[in-house]
Amino acid sequence: MFEVLVSDPSQVAEARRRATAAAGLAGFGEVTAGQAALVATELCSNLLKHGQGGRLLVNPCNNTLDLIALDSGPGMPDVEACMADGYSTAGTRGQGLGAVRRLAQSVEVASWPGSGTAVWARLVTADETNPDALAIAIRRPPVVRDAGVWAVNVPKPGENVCGDGWDWSEDEHGRTLFVVDGLGHGTEAALAANAALAAFRRHRGAAPEEIVQAVHSGIRHTRGGAVAAARIDWAGATVTFAGLGNIAGALVLPSGQTRRMVSMNGTAGHNARKVQGFEYPCPPNALLVMHSDGISTGWSGERYAAMLWKHPMLLAGMLYRDFSRGRDDATVVVTGTGRP
Repeated sequence: MFEVLVSDPSQVAEARRRATAAAGLAGFGEVTAGQAALVATELCSNLLKHGQGGRLLVNPCNNTLDLIALDSGPGMPDVEACMADGYSTAGTRGQGLGAVRRLAQSVEVASWPGSGTAVWARLVTADETNPDALAIAIRRPPVVRDAGVWAVNVPKPGENVCGDGWDWSEDEHGRTLFVVDGLGHGTEAALAANAALAAFRRHRGAAPEEIVQAVHSGIRHTRGGAVAAARIDWAGATVTFAGLGNIAGALVLPSGQTRRMVSMNGTAGHNARKVQGFEYPCPPNALLVMHSDGISTGWSGERYAAMLWKHPMLLAGMLYRDFSRGRDDATVVVTGTGRP
């Protein structure tokens, strides 16, 4: 995932160019890449017209492209009205969000007056030699409401690789999340993060403390980093969290109440006096949030209570928008705690 700052019209063209290139990396053909370019253009134009500028996050991955537009502007008093074709508050033709809704396969919006706006759009490629497949990809199916784990993962400004990483696994009993922050940033941090992710994948069926211990032992050849694993047990309605270093974990209840989790001091790969898992009650209608220290810990779920029933990707985007330190890699991972 990468970020494009949008504060003047020239950056809209840059965002369009980079989104088109990202679509190509994700396997999009000429037609669907052109649709991605249009969605990026409309989102960035809206950032300028209505949000007083903002940022576009672009994530190409396995035949999909996620675009997240974030601003801190005045917000939308009526989201559904703004999504309709022909609606405009800026004297334009009003094709922005209406066009995004037509072109993207999934669209979610969170916005309140005075709180800014987050828009997530997912585009899916198709076999463009097959007219039926292309027609299905162009036709917008129902919005994705809840599926798996959602994340924002952005490198430090000026870096081409991210020293943070995340992954997850699931079985019939529950879901496990893993987050790593390689020490420092840049290539060496990314190598440490990749080694930690490989160790997690080898041990993903283990308990969180065993995963963290295995990662600690498995990345000694790297510069190391902070790591944490969390396991949601659906039947037991609990989450077990184990960490080394400053990966933050929190449960956000439907009321917005936030329960922070405990991580042990140390650096995976180098210094770990003790690895311990802590168990917390976990209702099925809560959200589990984990993030690296590129996101400050000053946030509280109460501030975002109105959007906790929205798509988890929007909360990840909002936390990045409001609490990214701007001088480090930054990762936010969000998942629902209930059984799918």
